[in-house]
Amino acid sequence: MLKHRYACQPSRKQPGMFFALIVCLSLIAGCSDPVDPPQSAATAVSVVTLESAEVRPSREFVARTASSARADISARIEGEIREISFKEGARVEQDQLLVRLEDSSAGADLRQAEAELTASRAELQSATRNLQRGEEVAGKGFLSAADLDKLKDRFNAAEGRLKTAEAAVQKASNNLGYTEIRAPFDGWVGKLNFDVGSVVSPASGAITEILVTDPIYVEFQLNEAEYVAFRRAGRDAAENLVSNLALYLTLPDGERYSQGGVLDFANVSTDATTGTVAMRAVFPNSSAVLVPGLYVKLHVEGQAGEPRILVPQVAVQETIEGKFVLVVDEQQQVVQRFIKTGPRQGAMVVAETGLDAGERVVVEGMQKVRSGVTVNPVQKRIDSESGVLAEAEEIEQ
Repeated sequence: MLKHRYACQPSRKQPGMFFALIVCLSLIAGCSDPVDPPQSAATAVSVVTLESAEVRPSREFVARTASSARADISARIEGEIREISFKEGARVEQDQLLVRLEDSSAGADLRQAEAELTASRAELQSATRNLQRGEEVAGKGFLSAADLDKLKDRFNAAEGRLKTAEAAVQKASNNLGYTEIRAPFDGWVGKLNFDVGSVVSPASGAITEILVTDPIYVEFQLNEAEYVAFRRAGRDAAENLVSNLALYLTLPDGERYSQGGVLDFANVSTDATTGTVAMRAVFPNSSAVLVPGLYVKLHVEGQAGEPRILVPQVAVQETIEGKFVLVVDEQQQVVQRFIKTGPRQGAMVVAETGLDAGERVVVEGMQKVRSGVTVNPVQKRIDSESGVLAEAEEIEQ
C-alpha cells in the first residue's frame, strides 16, 4: 500500500519543464517571419490573333474522276495473238502497234480474192469485145436481136462479177490489216486480258483499253432545286456565272491539286432515284497525277467575296449548348465565347457571329484551362491551308 501511494504522487520537476518548453516555442515563433502560401505560375497556352479575310461563296462536292476519252481494243477478225507490243499501264501514241494476230489465213484469203479479181477482169474484157463485135454485125443485119441481148447480158454479168471481186479484195485486204491492232489515239493503255497464243474474235471482248487522262473529267451531282435555279437565271446569266467560278480539287491524300478546272457539261435530265443532275468539270492533267476512278473533293468558288472573320478549326470546341472557342482578353484571362460557324476555308472556318478581328483564341492547351483563369498566352501563327502552327517570330523572319 505504501508503494502504491508513492507512485501516484506527481513529480515536482514536471511543471518547470513544461513552462520552459512553452517559453522556447514562444521565442522561436516571435523570431520567425510569417510564411505566405506559394502561388502557382500562370498556365501557358498558344493563341492566334484573328484576322479578317475575303471569303468567296463556295460549295464542296464529292466527285469522281473519269477519262475524257476511252476505247476498247478488240479484235475485228478471228485469229491467234502472235505478238503483244505494249506494256500494261504505259503511255502509247496514236497508230502505235499494240497487238499482232496470226495473218496466214487473212493473207491466203487476200491472194484468192486477187486471183478472182484477175479472172473477173479478163471475163469482162472478153464480154466487152464480144458485145462490140455483136453490135457491129447486128447493124449490118447478120445478128439477131435475141443473140445481141445475150451478149449484153454476159457483159452485165461480167461487170457485176468484177465489182464483187473488187469488193472481196477490199474485204480481204482490210482483214489482213486487222491482224495489226493499233492505238486509235494517244493515251494510257490498261490491263491486258489475253496472252500470246490466245484465239480472239469480235465476240471475245476487249483485249485491253486505252484511256485519255489529259484533260480529265471530274463528275459530280447537283440537286435538282439548285439546278432549276441555275437554269431559271437564263442562258446568258448561267454562262456568265460559270465563267466567274473558280474550281479546284482536294485529292484523297488531303493535298490540293495544283491546277484549276472549268465546268464543262450539265445533263439535260435528272436522275429520278436521287433527284440530282449529273454535272462535269474538266481539269488539265499533263503530269498524270489524276487517274480515272479517284474520289476527290471538288471546290467551287465565286470570283468575288466579302470580308469575314476566320477562326482556326482546331480552336473550335462543341458541347450540347453549341460551338465555342476560348478567348484570352486584355487581362490575360480566359473567356468562353459561343460562336456560329460558316463554311470551311482550308484549316480555317468562317465565324458568322461571336468574334471580332484582333481577338486572341486558344489553339493549344485548351484542356488545361477554363473560363476565368489567368494564362500566359504565347503568340502563334497558323497556315490557313495546312493548319500548321509556328512561332510568330519564325513567320516574320
